[in-house]
Amino acid sequence: MSPELCNLAALLAQSALLAKAPNTLKAYQAENRLRKAWMAKKDLPEEEQSLLLYLAHRSQVVGSGSIAKAIAAFRMVNNNLSIFGGQLAGDLIKSMKKREIESRTQPSQISWTEVEKIVKRVDVQDPKSERNALITLISWTALLRASEAAEIKWTDLKREGDVLEIRVRHAKNDQLAQGRSTFVEYKDGTDLDILLSRWRVRCSEPAFKSDYIFFNLNNREKLSPSAISKVTKETLKNAGVEGATHHALRRGAANALRASGLSFEEVKAKGRWRSDASVARYLTDAPSAQGLHATTSTSLVKS
Repeated sequence: MSPELCNLAALLAQSALLAKAPNTLKAYQAENRLRKAWMAKKDLPEEEQSLLLYLAHRSQVVGSGSIAKAIAAFRMVNNNLSIFGGQLAGDLIKSMKKREIESRTQPSQISWTEVEKIVKRVDVQDPKSERNALITLISWTALLRASEAAEIKWTDLKREGDVLEIRVRHAKNDQLAQGRSTFVEYKDGTDLDILLSRWRVRCSEPAFKSDYIFFNLNNREKLSPSAISKVTKETLKNAGVEGATHHALRRGAANALRASGLSFEEVKAKGRWRSDASVARYLTDAPSAQGLHATTSTSLVKS
């Protein structure tokens, strides 16, 4: 092949990488490093048969979604799987999904009552207590993912009247990095107003000054997404909610908004979802989701 054709082939290969969303590309690259390290440790060549053995190994410790990611990552830098290899990999994922369905529990969701309980228990003399409660409150109110909450800066908040705009700089599905905005009700004297205003005053002190709203109290560096998740889980546990994760805030808020009368599309926009299918996975069956807003319970079946 001539140098010119080699350059064109390299350009096409590079385009396939650049077409991926930044977070997706990073995840695939990390997955390929894991696969290559395992193959090197087992002294296996980097080929399809080795990949299938790696997938079988990984299936013992991760879920079907991680296996699908490993396959996609392999395909990103290698030729596609053979018909036989693709069938085996597909059967592995299907068998894992069946097991997962049998053992799956209903995802938890946090109600406003539980969030309010956390806010009311804040120790105003303890910066950590204030910060953790605010993480919970803002994440529930704006349906923030942990990765989004970690990136929020003071300059990302803008109030106009009774509306607070929260600018999400790095949304999970914002492939063009344009940022998204979520608007929430913000009235004087509400829990959000009191807690956020108090935290703003504290952060004006030199010892707590940071560009980011949620930061490590020891070094004022922004909290990582994993740290946000850990803080939320501990905060919920201390409030008596066992086993709930940061994502339970997003799920609970979405269902609360739907129950309050917001349309499917309005919930989708507020939560910055790209597809209807993504929203549907969060919402549970409820009368309000089907156009009913009854205040009393009446059985349709008479005894």
